[in-house]
Amino acid sequence: MKKGIFTTLAVLLVSASLAACSGNNNANSGASSEPSGNAGSNHTPAVEEVVDPFAKFDEPVELSIGRGIDPNYKYDGTDTAEDNVYTRWLKDKYNIVVKHAWEAATGNDYQQKVSLAISSNDLPDALVVNETQLRQMVKAGQLADLSEVYEKYASPELKAVYDSNPGLLDSVTFDGKLYALPETTLPSAPLTWIRKDWLDKLGLQPPKSLEDLKNIAQAFIDNKMGGDATVGIVGTQQGGSLSANFLNSTDHWYNFSPLFFANDAYPGIWVKDKDGNAVYGSITEETKNALSMMRDWYANGILDKELGIRKSTAEVVASGQTGIFFGPWWSAYNLADSMANDPNANWRPYAAPLNAAGQFNSNQATGSSYIVVSKNAEHPEAVIKMTTLHKWGKDEEYKTLTAGKEMTSQEVPLFLILGAGDQLEYAVNALRDVLTGKIKVEDVDQINYGWAYEMATHVQAIKKEPFDNYDIQYFDQQSDPGFFTHIYAHLNGGSTFVDADINWVRSIATAQTKTMESRWTNLKKLEDETFLKIIMGSEDLSAFDEFVAKWKDQGGDTITKEVSELE
Repeated sequence: MKKGIFTTLAVLLVSASLAACSGNNNANSGASSEPSGNAGSNHTPAVEEVVDPFAKFDEPVELSIGRGIDPNYKYDGTDTAEDNVYTRWLKDKYNIVVKHAWEAATGNDYQQKVSLAISSNDLPDALVVNETQLRQMVKAGQLADLSEVYEKYASPELKAVYDSNPGLLDSVTFDGKLYALPETTLPSAPLTWIRKDWLDKLGLQPPKSLEDLKNIAQAFIDNKMGGDATVGIVGTQQGGSLSANFLNSTDHWYNFSPLFFANDAYPGIWVKDKDGNAVYGSITEETKNALSMMRDWYANGILDKELGIRKSTAEVVASGQTGIFFGPWWSAYNLADSMANDPNANWRPYAAPLNAAGQFNSNQATGSSYIVVSKNAEHPEAVIKMTTLHKWGKDEEYKTLTAGKEMTSQEVPLFLILGAGDQLEYAVNALRDVLTGKIKVEDVDQINYGWAYEMATHVQAIKKEPFDNYDIQYFDQQSDPGFFTHIYAHLNGGSTFVDADINWVRSIATAQTKTMESRWTNLKKLEDETFLKIIMGSEDLSAFDEFVAKWKDQGGDTITKEVSELE
């Protein structure tokens, strides 16, 4: 369920933020008029050419790419990854002809093929890479500087997306040269979701500190709020993770990330120590302290006794057996069963627990995909235009051609998720303002924030007064069931996330280094097993120090050196 909801939200946020692009758009792209360097009283300044980012090339422009293919994906009819409704549209409308230099199955096969292309210096014109590969290519001098073609050929809408994600282009700019187009990421931080109806019944206040959270869980257990087998804090299920990590930075669903973060611990990501050196967050003293606390909580019944072995955490939530779990702002999308089983289930999210200094900490969601262009490519501008085309939005010609079919990464070459950085904030504030009459529905920006506009057209039928109280009883779940969950998730979870003052900690590494390719699976298994055993009491806390020594000896020190070189 989590993966499905996350994918749906990605599509919604991307599609909703995409402005209409027209093949006959003759608007000024923002190029300025500047005089040439020649002085003289009779000189007429040369006017810089204005480029239409949607204009068709006069002659066919062929672009070779490396391509990741899902071998299980079913194309329509005789379509293929290289020849489908979208690539034909590129040819007919823009004269861009995409050719596959090579194909590889998505995942490890594709990553290995990219690494081979880099090491052999045999690159196609363009391909999608991860951060480690990007830095390798920059260091090897293999990439084209995209600074000029981006400024000249990127549409105003594409530039607006990057402008709304401050610092994103800076992260792929080296020595003043733009070497990649990065994907954008969905905002995410783990919130604490609590049955507020249980809080109200017991006369308890929402938590701020770790101690508050422990006391609330204990009160729920003591008062059997979920029955005789009430679970205090439910979390990681069988096969799940204990926390987010640098390879899955948005994995905040049903795990214990907030308990680590409130202890200033960041397991699974690469941070800087007090001396400014790269260190793996899982081997720090703060992580040891967090494990010690969680060990005590588990022994005292605060944490789920079936931690790590329970088949479905979602079932515990839906059945009403627990009143506390951790999850991102969109968790409300998965609370339908709980509310169906108990209409009074008033799940509310809180930006808690805070650390000892009163901060709400979270790792930062990081993108992992980048479009790069070989320095030998003849037409890097074609790549910019193709990326602009991912913003098809409300182009009626495109919709007619595709018969409403949602294009995926399997049809769209060089696919990136691109969305406005303020998408969620705009949607939440637009819904609030429409409800209070501050603005009218038609005032919502339908072009750049299409999904916010869609929700705004439905919000007044769903949210009841008082408009600033997001308890479940102030929503009409039946009047517009198709949009209830969207409105509830955005006003409830979205508003809490948007209003939170979050201390973001970004991982230094967001992709595997060379040594990780052969060592990381075993190192991660060692970490996961040790941490789980410490929490559940089958290993002493001293096992942490043994884990650190083994981790370093079995490749960790080498990997740390490689991560340090990424800075």
